[in-house]
Amino acid sequence: MKDYLKYDDIKIFKYENLYLAIIYTIGHILVAMTCNRIITGASLDMAAADAFVEPIINGFWFYFLLVYLKKTFITKIESSNSTFISVNQIGFLLAFFYTIGHILIAMTCNRLLTGAPLNLAAIDAFVEPLVNGFWFYLLFEYFNKYKQKKILSGAGKFNNISPSSRVSRLSPINNKTHTDF
Repeated sequence: MKDYLKYDDIKIFKYENLYLAIIYTIGHILVAMTCNRIITGASLDMAAADAFVEPIINGFWFYFLLVYLKKTFITKIESSNSTFISVNQIGFLLAFFYTIGHILIAMTCNRLLTGAPLNLAAIDAFVEPLVNGFWFYLLFEYFNKYKQKKILSGAGKFNNISPSSRVSRLSPINNKTHTDF
């Protein structure tokens, strides 16, 4: 197991990725509030309430899918001998239902919390995730360029790490080439 715990895998439990997650979360909330205010004309306090409440409800929806619906889907697929979808594709099915539910939850929360018309709540439910995806991409790219610059300059805590220890197959944020195949 120790051979698989390379630099980036261990860093998940250290400060860099925690800071990145905190920055992303703050940005996500600000994007959600801004989109809600611009698209629906909601007041700042109602846009903020929606930006906090809707993700919590979606978290419960996600949990419900993983714990309850996953078992139901697997049972139905296995008992029907379906050629349309197999048990191996359950992730796609769950993602599809999660996305539909996420949009409906976002629209409902927006409508109930801000009083926005349904058409504007629907537009916000589609636009805000796209803007947050762009925010995620920008942050991800900026962080990787910053990290690469630190590694190349030999600055800070990256000094004592050998190049082979910086490579990992397990790390989700790792743009370096993998040499441990």
